[in-house]
Order: sequence, then structure tokens, then C-alpha cells
Amino acid sequence: MQPCLKMMVATALYNLLIYLLEVVLETNFSINLKFGGKILGKTLSVLLVFRANSSYDRYWEGRKACSTFFTSIRDLCMHICVLCKGGRGQHVYSHRFGEDGFSMERKRGLDDTDDQLVSVCRADLARWAVALAVGFRIHMRMCAEGYFDGSLEEDVKWKLNWDRMRLRTLMTAQEYAVVDRALQVEDTDEEKEVLWRNGLPQPQVFHHTHLPPRAADKQDEPYSYAVSMEPTYRQLMVILTLLMRSIYLHAGEPYAYKERFFPEVLALTAEIMRTHDMVHLAMVTPLPLPYVSLVRTLLVGYLLTAPLFLDYVDGAWANVVMPTMTAIALIGIDHIGIELENPFGEDANDLDVQAMIAQFEREVMRMLELVGDALARDKFTWLPVPDFMKDETTTPFMWYLGLKSETCHINFPHNSGTGLSRVRHIAAPAGIGADARKATW
Repeated sequence: MQPCLKMMVATALYNLLIYLLEVVLETNFSINLKFGGKILGKTLSVLLVFRANSSYDRYWEGRKACSTFFTSIRDLCMHICVLCKGGRGQHVYSHRFGEDGFSMERKRGLDDTDDQLVSVCRADLARWAVALAVGFRIHMRMCAEGYFDGSLEEDVKWKLNWDRMRLRTLMTAQEYAVVDRALQVEDTDEEKEVLWRNGLPQPQVFHHTHLPPRAADKQDEPYSYAVSMEPTYRQLMVILTLLMRSIYLHAGEPYAYKERFFPEVLALTAEIMRTHDMVHLAMVTPLPLPYVSLVRTLLVGYLLTAPLFLDYVDGAWANVVMPTMTAIALIGIDHIGIELENPFGEDANDLDVQAMIAQFEREVMRMLELVGDALARDKFTWLPVPDFMKDETTTPFMWYLGLKSETCHINFPHNSGTGLSRVRHIAAPAGIGADARKATW
């Protein structure tokens, strides 16, 4: 808003200067006081309104695309969680849920091998679905600066690193190496040492600083991180492929879902990629530059000539205040168009994608609880969000999801639930979920 405010102040001072010169010289600078400036003003108004409407349409298309993206992932998780058959424990729980006090504790005592296998399927689905949502946010962050300018500023790079750390806490080191390779962004030696030492994730680092670590001899120098602009495969495509692979591995198995349901899964994944492409095109395809240049040229011309077609005898109100108010309206409409044409950034007027991800994480965990899969739910834990990331959303953003098996080495506060969990007190029986018990905080 600072450029907009500066233009408004400059216009007000310019109108005041013209009025004072006319008063001192006792003459009007315009030849035609009655009709001057009306044609330009009407033409400019039409062009500005057209641009604002176009930007508003792009904003709502982007909002619809984001909504469709998360709805498709949510439907995909719901389909798999419900359609997976499980074993004896799942069968009894599904038919007696809510009856005679039948709970997940009682279901755990009836679980057999098929129930253990279906828990693996659901846990893989949940972690890859959340990774897909985080990858969606990463693409927005990279597309805003990296793919345009070929570089990222320090604060943006550190936020990108935190998003990458979220992915690392949801997958193994081998899986993350495959996923992260698609970004092709520069990492300094200091970052690698702090974030990825010993091959283990280090999310606690982000609670100590909001900027990337740098070499001692470069502390006072501005630094930009290079991003490859060479066309390559997208990270979201890699994550979606791994998600589809994990789903297909269980198709047709006695404990999972029948293969005849797989076309529905394919339709949902196709919708996910389609909406991702819509968001990508909206970010890399601005309004036509000649049109924007024409509107800006006419706007500057109108603001410079408008006070010249007024009679100074009418006083300061008509010569200074009213032209300034008109300029505020026109400049405001122009900047509204700028704000709305790309709603996928980090400005206050942009879409709150971080809140969508946080809500989706809780919904996925709730799905596991509703189908009675305590073993799959117990594989996850809630990690605290660093302070500098809490400002990315207007909603309370305190915890994010991670795998216990990948974060058991970290010594900082955690939470087994968000107030909705029903399975925090359940202990896995012998021989089941050994990795989860080992990763207990």
C-alpha cells in the first residue's frame, strides 16, 4: 500500500500547487473550463473498471481452484479410509460403532493381520496427502519469485526451507531425496549442516532464527539464493505419483479395497493436477502488459491535466479537495486490480492457503479416528510451529503434523493431539506398531 499512498500524497500536493499558482497569477490555465478533461476521464474510468473486473474474476477463479484442490484430496482420503475393508476388528467396529460402548480400545483387542496391513495403507495415504498439500504451498512460494526472477530472498528461502522440513518429517530420507530433487534451489553449506546433518530432520532449528544461517564473512552482505529456471518436472507431480503408487499397492488386496473403485481414485487425482495447473497458469500469466501500460499512461495523464480544467474562483474545495478525492478513487481501483490478479502470494489480501493446510491435517487425523484406526493415527504427532510462520495465517496456527518415526530424536515440545484425539492413551499390543512405540516422546 505504500506506493499507492505515495501517489495519493503526490497528487494532493500537485493539485494544491496548481491552485496556488492560479490564485497568485489570477488566471486559469485551461482554455475550456466546461468540457475539458471529460472525455479522458470517462475513457479512463471504463478501462479501470474493466481491469478491476478482470482481476476480480481471476481472484475468484483462484479461490475456486484452491477449494477444488483441497476438496479433491479430502475426497480421496475419505474414499480410501472408508473403502478399505480391514480385518475382523474393522468389521466389528464398523457395524457396532457407538453401540454398547464399543470403542477403539475394544477394537484393538480384535485386530488381526489384515487390520495391521490396512493401518499401513491408511497411514501412507494420510502422510502423502498432507505432503501433497504442503507441496502445493511450496509451488506457490517458488512460483512467486523463484521461477520469475531465478532467485529467492533470504526470508522467502527460510520459509521455503521450513516447508521442505515439513515434507521431511512426513517421509523417509530416501523418499525425501526423490521429492526434493525437483526444486533445484541453491542450498548453502551452512544450511545443509544445520538442517540436514546426519540425514535426520532438524525442525527445532526454525524456532531459533527466522533467517538462513550464513558464513561469518558474509553476515553483512545481502544474499539471494539461485533457483534454476530450466524447464523440469514439478515437485507436486512427484508427490502425487508416490501417493498413487502407495494406493495402488493395496488395490485388490483382501484387507484393502476392490480394484473396481480405482477409477474413482484416478478421477480425483486428475482433478488435483487440473486445479494445480489452473493455479500455475494464473500465477505465471498476468494481465496483458500493453493493456496495463495503456491504463497507467492514461491514469498519469488524467491526474496531471485534471486540475488544469478547473476554475480557481470556485475555491480550494473544488480545486484541491475534489480532484484529490477523484485521484484516490482512480488510484485505488488500479491498485485493487494489482492485488486481486494474483491471489496466491503472502499479502494480506491473498488466499490463506496455510490455514487450508492446517485444517486439512486435522481432518485427515479425524478420518483415521472415525474409521477406528488407532494404529495409523498413533504413527503421527503434532510439532510446534515456529513464531515467524504463525503470521502466514489469520487463524491460530500452533501445530503441524509429522511422523513419530522421523521426529523421535528431537527434544522440544510436542502434542499427541489437538483436543480432538481419542487415541492418545492407547498402547499398541506386543508385535504391533513397534516403530511407533519406539518413537514415543
